[in-house]
Amino acid sequence: MRIVLFGTGFVGDALARELSARGHELTAVARRPSPAATATGSVHDPSLVAEVTAGAEVIVSALPPIDDDGGLAASTPVLVTAAKATGARLGIVGTSALLPLTPGGPPLAETPGFPDWLAPRVAAHQHTLELLGSTPHSVEWLYLAPAAEFGPHVRSARTGRYRTAATQLIDPDGRSWIGVADYALAFADELERPTVHRGLLVVGY
Repeated sequence: MRIVLFGTGFVGDALARELSARGHELTAVARRPSPAATATGSVHDPSLVAEVTAGAEVIVSALPPIDDDGGLAASTPVLVTAAKATGARLGIVGTSALLPLTPGGPPLAETPGFPDWLAPRVAAHQHTLELLGSTPHSVEWLYLAPAAEFGPHVRSARTGRYRTAATQLIDPDGRSWIGVADYALAFADELERPTVHRGLLVVGY
């Protein structure tokens, strides 16, 4: 597949490695040069976005929820427009904070002890989901949320296994977690063999 990935940070780098290893034609775009980047520039540069997404089958956002350029609230509309123009499927790296731990329970972000400083990031992701849901039905999109315990602090080698859910976090034995390599594996699997259309998926062990 012809895939364009925006963002080569912690998650974007893992996605780039997984997708490249599978033989996909990958363009990885970063604001500044990085080992995983094959193109350098900003998602807010219309000419760059048009150039790199021309002919794309999939566009992936691994961009930060908050940054000096408006975060996901500003970058997602740009990529939605690109997806409309190209007919590409749009994939967004999500957050666990919008999902409940148990069926019918409150979202993780509304549970006691959830850090207040994360509220702007949660709001950015919530806005992104609302924006995706309001797109025309011709726009195919995927929002893939990792388990609650996820990030550079979670040291986990690639196991080649994971589970998915659509309405709650995967929480075996009281621990919801996933390593970045297996998150990238799940993302790539979903791009190659879609199970969700215009919807959210969560991945964990």
